[in-house]
Amino acid sequence: MKALRLLLFFASLSLCASSSDAYTLLTDGQANRALATLNQQVAANPRDAHAHNLLCRVFYQEERWDNAVSECEHAVALDSRNSNYQLWLGRAYGQKADHSSFVTAAGLAPKVRTAFEKAVQLDPKNVEARCDLSEFYIEAPPFMGGGSDKAVAQAEALAQYDPAAAHWLRARVAEHRKQLDVAEAEYKKAIEADRDPAERLFDLASFYRRMGRLNDMEQTINRLSASPPQNGAALFDAASLLLRSGRNFPGAIDLFRRYLASNNKGELGPAFQAYYRLGVLLEKIGDATAAAEAHRKALELASDYAPAQMALRRLQNARVQNGN
Repeated sequence: MKALRLLLFFASLSLCASSSDAYTLLTDGQANRALATLNQQVAANPRDAHAHNLLCRVFYQEERWDNAVSECEHAVALDSRNSNYQLWLGRAYGQKADHSSFVTAAGLAPKVRTAFEKAVQLDPKNVEARCDLSEFYIEAPPFMGGGSDKAVAQAEALAQYDPAAAHWLRARVAEHRKQLDVAEAEYKKAIEADRDPAERLFDLASFYRRMGRLNDMEQTINRLSASPPQNGAALFDAASLLLRSGRNFPGAIDLFRRYLASNNKGELGPAFQAYYRLGVLLEKIGDATAAAEAHRKALELASDYAPAQMALRRLQNARVQNGN
């Protein structure tokens, strides 16, 4: 019996270690390895809500929305009182809605709102949940439960937990209401209120892009990149913004390379997406060989990531057609 107890003890340690390893793999953007680890955990314990939640988040990174929704629904079914599980369920529903027909999106909208509202109810200090719920209130029409007044109420609640986030939210509301001077001032207050302002500088740069003020956008990104941010994902976000804006491709390439070389990556800036976007940029500046290599590196980390698969296939077909 003693031997059996020891065996069970070490088995439980192994499961804990694998859960920790899976989260590290997730944040490092190593989707293939994270999925292998998590699938083993779920096979050993189908009622492991944490493993289902992490699976959802890997599928979310890979933009496999149906899989993400399914796994997040499993996590919430197993533990409906976990605020973060509700948050990620809302995010998965939201992304599926964004990539669906209007009819499907309209059907998903109440589920998005319900999940985010439950996340806030379960943990009023969950800043990410309040921010995501507020974005829903701002973007959704009233018949889907939206309304900027509801977002204002969230800003007041946020002020006691995260003043910078509260300023950001006030900026989003003002921007939605076309009060652009107020919005710009609030984005700047968010920068001043945050001890690590990189994310808030990105928010201001994104505002300038939406306003068509692309020179101001680039200047703000230059501020962000001038000193190493504590939040490394800000480099990923800034590079992605340059790519979407069609501006300063060499600068975007440098930011992606800095991000990939850093030890401070973020879950919402997975390394395989950084490699893929780097490949897109390299192709745009005419370096097809380096672009293909970047896409291969993306697929080494996430073999099911469809955008990298399609990009590499296109480059390979072009090379065959050109006789190379």
